Amino acid sequence: MSAKTKIIVLRAKELILGGALAVLGFFLLLFMILWLMPSKAQNEVSGDAGAPAPTYRPGIYTAELRLGNQTIEVETILEADRISSIRLLNLDEVITTAYPLLEPTMESVCRQVLENQSTDSVKAESSARYTSLALLSAIQSCIDKGLIP
Repeated sequence: MSAKTKIIVLRAKELILGGALAVLGFFLLLFMILWLMPSKAQNEVSGDAGAPAPTYRPGIYTAELRLGNQTIEVETILEADRISSIRLLNLDEVITTAYPLLEPTMESVCRQVLENQSTDSVKAESSARYTSLALLSAIQSCIDKGLIP
């Protein structure tokens, strides 16, 4: 029986470097696992936390929006459990000329409201902050009209 014994010589520098790499790898793996798991905040936003969705009286609701001496209407179509459509009515050339940011801002606000099904988390563009706030106020007024308490 001849046993071949191998002797491994490790230097302290190699041990420290190997340990540091192992710890770094462990923390990287832990970070990736935590990053990929959904958090509580995401569950609450997506509705998984058990919060009931608002219920509406289905219908078409309008609210007036005054711009100078002109009046336009914001129309919101609500279904029983969601906001299905938002659009501007009585929009003529005089208003679009006087308020050139109205239509692009309305498109942006509508897209966000329909995505989130709420006016709470809509981000107003800095160039049209007041236009966004006026539109959101009119949209919220329509939603409040159709909301079942």
